[in-house]
Amino acid sequence: MHSFSSIVILLGLAPLAFAGYSLKDDYSGDRFFDMFTFDTMDDPTHGYVNYVDQGTAQNRGLIDKSDGAVVMRVDSSNVASGRGRDSVRLTSKASYNHALVVVDLAHMPGNACGIWPAFWTVGPNWPSNGEIDIIEGVNMQSSNQATMHTNDGCSFADASPSSCGSSGSNNQGCPIKGGAFGDSFNPGNGGTYAMEWTGRGIYVWYFARGQEPQDVLGDSPKPKQWGEPTATFQGGTNCNIDQFFKDQQIIFDTTFCGDWAGQTWSQDPKCSAKASTCQEYVQNNPRAFTEAYWKINALKVYSKDGSEDQEQSSQPVEPLPAEEPQQPVEPVPAEQPRQAVQVITQVVQGPAVTMTIYQRSPTPTPAIVEAPVELMRKDALFEAQRGDPAGSSELGRRRRSRPRPRRHLAEHVRSAAGQHP
Repeated sequence: MHSFSSIVILLGLAPLAFAGYSLKDDYSGDRFFDMFTFDTMDDPTHGYVNYVDQGTAQNRGLIDKSDGAVVMRVDSSNVASGRGRDSVRLTSKASYNHALVVVDLAHMPGNACGIWPAFWTVGPNWPSNGEIDIIEGVNMQSSNQATMHTNDGCSFADASPSSCGSSGSNNQGCPIKGGAFGDSFNPGNGGTYAMEWTGRGIYVWYFARGQEPQDVLGDSPKPKQWGEPTATFQGGTNCNIDQFFKDQQIIFDTTFCGDWAGQTWSQDPKCSAKASTCQEYVQNNPRAFTEAYWKINALKVYSKDGSEDQEQSSQPVEPLPAEEPQQPVEPVPAEQPRQAVQVITQVVQGPAVTMTIYQRSPTPTPAIVEAPVELMRKDALFEAQRGDPAGSSELGRRRRSRPRPRRHLAEHVRSAAGQHP
């Protein structure tokens, strides 16, 4: 009679598809303005502003390139008239679904009464496809306000108010304050803001100059290593991110007064002391806006190589102690003398797989061997006993579509153990 022993293969399988960020669009440098549309419509937020086209902006010195950076200004020389003070509003030609957006700013519009600058994204048919305000504030505000705007039905616990529902002139959305804004941002040559949008949530980081992660504008940034976000909008039953946010375009603008800076004018004692209305002040005080400019060192948009939902951290199976006594296995018929090899491993998703493979060697000595990950991916489903319906997992699908002869893995096991047929 042949003696039987168990060989236990222990491995933690790496994820079948580990998605990482790669550069999708680089707006930096000479291509910047070519990748945007200059909006010239009336301000949707009812601001006292005259958005001009690219030619007018160039002729009036409102756009420029300086030291490799892109500059966008408002008119700070003339008394305003007509629709309002001359300014620039840019909308990206590209739209995105799930992205990491990183902007390095040497300067953002400084604080001034009546000013309302923003760097944000928005989907078509506002607010049906959502709005993500990455940088935004008004008047003399010193702290940034990241805000989401959606249809009714989306809320975030960390925001105040928590409901993001917006419509008409109800533009409050669900804000979270944090990070420098205006005059508190510009000293020290600015800093970096980043926004990550996934199916699980939307996250905003602020880094002062010199404190940004080394990979923040690199080829493969890893936001999971950047520490706690400055603002977290965590999705779930409170807000289905993919339902409320779609097809986002990037926007830079600087407007004045309107639905926020104008409506809060009387509540600001410093600003309301300068003029009876926001429009009156903005119209007649051009020199108040000499610091109202964006200076953009870099703007990059990254996308994932695969769905972030495929990212799972693999947990290795707890190894058995070398001195653990052998467990007897059920004998096989005498006419087929084979050795039972029990394979225990863990799959990326779903329950563990346990399988029994037979080899002919009667060697009684137990051993622990490691099998290649690639081998396990291709050949680890022989006589598999799973707790889920057959074919419902990735391995199940491979089992149906790519069957392998049983001897293939056994041969590798023998080889790894130093045995031969």
